[in-house]
Amino acid sequence: MAQDQGIGMFPQLLGVSQFLENHPAVTDVKFFDKTGVTKAAIAKWEVTNSPFQFPDDLASFLAISDGLLLRWSILLNKVPIQGLGNTHINSLAQIVRHDDGTLSEDEAAFLIDSSPQMHGRVCLIYKTDNPGAPPTVWFQSLTCTWHYIAKTFTDYFRLLIMHLGLPGWCYVFTDAGLPRVTEEWFSFLSPERHQIDLQKGIRPVNTKKPPLFDLDKVSEYLDKGLPVQDEH
Repeated sequence: MAQDQGIGMFPQLLGVSQFLENHPAVTDVKFFDKTGVTKAAIAKWEVTNSPFQFPDDLASFLAISDGLLLRWSILLNKVPIQGLGNTHINSLAQIVRHDDGTLSEDEAAFLIDSSPQMHGRVCLIYKTDNPGAPPTVWFQSLTCTWHYIAKTFTDYFRLLIMHLGLPGWCYVFTDAGLPRVTEEWFSFLSPERHQIDLQKGIRPVNTKKPPLFDLDKVSEYLDKGLPVQDEH
């Protein structure tokens, strides 16, 4: 596996961490360092969950860090709101199969974020009739409906970082949209980044309609601090 795929994600994470630390209303920014897993541990997971295998970018990420947790709080009128932000990715041991009967028979889901702050679940979804094909990333809301998020784990990681770990941020990809409180916090913390949510997410890869925003531009913004421009 190409470990530089995973390493390339961390400068963006560092940039967001520095943004939070420099924000006058944000406090208690904590990054929980996690040792990466071994190739043997990843191989064991793939044997246990055969025929499904990790995409290269997620395997590379786990080899550097066994999951992710970046937490932060906020001061509002000098009153602390603890743990508002929770940027999280499951550890290898937590990436388990999720089967609640809501998927079709030719699909299999594995949890990559099952933290309570998500108000739902984020999963890799594989096609059981083509398990060697790269999985896509989907969000299951509290209504048990599924919503497409990203084509790859790397694309999902960019979106996770951009949304600062705010509670329920994946609802931007649902018809309901972001919870009002989350949207207000996002607009307060970073009006420029809030543009991405006003565009209501990404359309599935199999649609004939163009995407609502360009993920390459999202990556550029994270690298350089530029606002994401609406394509329409």
